Amino acid sequence: MKTKNLPPHRTWLALSLLFLLSACDMFQYHPYAGNLEYKDLTAENLSRIKALEPQYDSEKPLKFALTGDTQGYFEETEDMVKDMNSRDIAFVLHAGDLTNYAFTDEYERMHEVLVKLKMPYVTVIGNHDCLGDGDKLYKEMYGPLNYSFTFGRNKFILLNTNFLEFDESVPDINWLERELQTPANIENKFVISHIIPDNSEANRAQEQAYVSLMHKYDVRLSLHGHTHNYSAKELYQDGIPYVTTAATLKRSYVMVTVAGNQATYEKIDF
Repeated sequence: MKTKNLPPHRTWLALSLLFLLSACDMFQYHPYAGNLEYKDLTAENLSRIKALEPQYDSEKPLKFALTGDTQGYFEETEDMVKDMNSRDIAFVLHAGDLTNYAFTDEYERMHEVLVKLKMPYVTVIGNHDCLGDGDKLYKEMYGPLNYSFTFGRNKFILLNTNFLEFDESVPDINWLERELQTPANIENKFVISHIIPDNSEANRAQEQAYVSLMHKYDVRLSLHGHTHNYSAKELYQDGIPYVTTAATLKRSYVMVTVAGNQATYEKIDF
């Protein structure tokens, strides 16, 4: 059977329709699409954390875990979740970079791993989570970029430090100081952010202001991710430890134990 060729104008029309249909599919599956299945996870998990408070008193130490940079390491994160579920942990702090490219699918797939935790988890935004429209997805799926919560006599302050992806107003030092001004019943303050203040990608113009606030308000621990390697040291010889957790690819996280006005930490390998 002989095949007839389409006239040039019909060929052009057919190709145009094919392109338009393909374009529609591209828009339908855009990696930064806002049709998220999960929303307002921070508020949900903060409610779960608050509900745990009655289980803790002055006799029972609080244990929480610090992880970060799970970005695409799904298998390792699955193993980490199993290890955490075998321990007496109240909640998990994620120091940012849930994703590698901030795609909708990445956000959702990582949550589907982390939601297997027996305990609630809360996050700060990482620099990889800001790529493209990632910060918009983060706010829709999780919530505010800066927020805080209390647990018994402890206050946790979660701070966006990704100034290269935003502007010179990040981190918001004024907001941080307001949050650090706590009533007398708060014994311990923990500040959690993705980028440690002496990192080359941190806002170095704000470094000394951040460090001064840590010292002025007697912060117990400054907790971070970003470098993919575990580190714990007093950066500024002021008695305040700066602790960075490794990426899950390195198969470790940090366990913090709080008893009274003391906080100790250890690297957990899994």
